[in-house]
Amino acid sequence: MNLDLLFTELWRCLANGTLAGHQPFKVMQAATIALDGSPDVRSVVLRTVSESENLITFHTDLRSPKIAQLRQRPRIALAGVDAARNVQIRVAGEVRIVDEGDARRAAWQRSRQQSLIVYRTLLAPGTPIDQPADAFAKPQPTPDADAGFEHFCVVDIRPDALDWLDLSAADGHQRARFVRESGRWSSGWVAP
Repeated sequence: MNLDLLFTELWRCLANGTLAGHQPFKVMQAATIALDGSPDVRSVVLRTVSESENLITFHTDLRSPKIAQLRQRPRIALAGVDAARNVQIRVAGEVRIVDEGDARRAAWQRSRQQSLIVYRTLLAPGTPIDQPADAFAKPQPTPDADAGFEHFCVVDIRPDALDWLDLSAADGHQRARFVRESGRWSSGWVAP
C-alpha cells in the first residue's frame, strides 16, 4: 500500500471508531503526564474524527485528573489496536479543553443518556469509595436533562503525529509515520 492510501485508511479507521457498536479504535488508550511527572494512561471513547479539520474529540469529566494534567501540559497521545487485523494506530497532538459554548452544548445533546450518567455523580472521578454503588446518587425518576452538564467537557485533539503499524503481513511488519508541520503532512516508512 502506498503512503497516501495508508494515510486515508488510517483516518478511515479512526472515523469508524465513532460509529455505533463494537468498532476497532472506538476505545483508545490516552496518555498524559501526571502532575507529579509520571505517565498516566486511561481509556477514552472517540466521539468525532475529521481528517479535513485535523480533529479528534472525546468527552470527559471536568473534575477528572486528566483535565488538570492537560491544562498543565496540553499534549496527549492515543493508542489503539484492531486485534482482528493486527493493526495499531497511534496519535499524538495538542489539546484544547472545550468547557463552554455551543460546541460543548451540542456534544452534550448528541450524547446518549447512558453516557451522561457518569457526569451526574456528586463525586469526582478517582474519589475513593467503599462500594461501586457509592459513586452514584440515587437516580431521579426523570432527571433534569442538564443534570451533570456542569461537569461535562469536550477534549479537542489536533494531531501532529500519526503512526500506523501493520503486524499482519507474512513478509514482515510494516510501519508508517505521518508528521504535521506548518499545516502539511509529511510521511515515511519507519522500521517496525
